[in-house]
Amino acid sequence: MKERFLTRSVVILMLIRDTKDGEEILLQKRQNTGYADGYYDLSASGHVEEGESMIKALIREAKEEIGIEIKQEDVEFVTFIHKNIDNFPYYNGYFKVTKYDGEVKIGEPEKCEEIKWFNINNLPENVIDDRRQAIINYKNNTKYSEYGWDK
Repeated sequence: MKERFLTRSVVILMLIRDTKDGEEILLQKRQNTGYADGYYDLSASGHVEEGESMIKALIREAKEEIGIEIKQEDVEFVTFIHKNIDNFPYYNGYFKVTKYDGEVKIGEPEKCEEIKWFNINNLPENVIDDRRQAIINYKNNTKYSEYGWDK
């Protein structure tokens, strides 16, 4: 089996919708991944693969993980977080999408326990810390921050 090409570049989707009660954001609860299992992540996330731009990776991950089609022109940059995990840096790009085709569904049931819409101002406690930071960045229009470097 060919070894998978991985970069330290990660794309993370913020799928957001407006409701009468305010903005809602789609979260997925991780399972069996070896990273943050039992915690909520944003809508879709994954490594940028060889030969991919961040936006192309985001579109691919959204289709794989939640079954939706996104057009490149409907992707909006939100924030960039330079993350450190045990002296292993990651470069996380967060992108907002409000317009897509298809019905949201779990595309990788072995890795995702559930997907659920939450009011962006009333999130569950068990959201992955740097994802929560990205949501705060979105609400404050902060384009860059760092996470995990002060530990």
